[in-house]
Amino acid sequence: MKKTLLAALTLFLVMCTLSAQAQTKSKLEQDLEDFRTWMNKRVSQGDSVTRAEWPLIKQEFKAKTQSLERGSSQMTEASKQEYGELKGRYNEWEAEKEERYGQPLNRETAATWERRLAGTNKIGQLKASQLRSTFIRFMENVRAQRSDWSLRDWDYAEHVYLQLSDRKQQVLSQMSNSDKMKLAALQVEFNTLRKSRDAKDRYNHMREQR
Repeated sequence: MKKTLLAALTLFLVMCTLSAQAQTKSKLEQDLEDFRTWMNKRVSQGDSVTRAEWPLIKQEFKAKTQSLERGSSQMTEASKQEYGELKGRYNEWEAEKEERYGQPLNRETAATWERRLAGTNKIGQLKASQLRSTFIRFMENVRAQRSDWSLRDWDYAEHVYLQLSDRKQQVLSQMSNSDKMKLAALQVEFNTLRKSRDAKDRYNHMREQR
């Protein structure tokens, strides 16, 4: 009787272990699929990734690969190979972005760009009633000056844009619906212009490589 009970208990433990392993593998496969999808989406963005987005992307990478790193020993050989290739792609992409975004903006230069585009160094103190005219002025300057900008210049322009956008969020409840809609349209325009510049640079780079 004891032998039968012991055998049954052993079988039960084996079945529990196998079930747990199967669940772990299934979870790892799902995590790998999620990581693959994330990688394809992010890498396809190319140079349209902005300085503001970059820290978040690096955080996303760590979150997406955390469980995969812990469970890599339980992956199939095919999954290990794919995971290694995906990480390799990311590392190359990150090295490229760090070369550009790893260098912080110069504070004095940033202040100059704030005055140049927005007309003030006190964006964080703007009243809700002042934001519309300041944002309009900013976009007028962007349209007028952008043709001669380098990618680094766009980084400083984006800095000013983010300052304005942050202030907008801080006083949003005090703004009229008309002003909210106007600023939203200007934000879309800025991001469109920025990404069109990045697309142009990618095209020129491809032509140079031929």
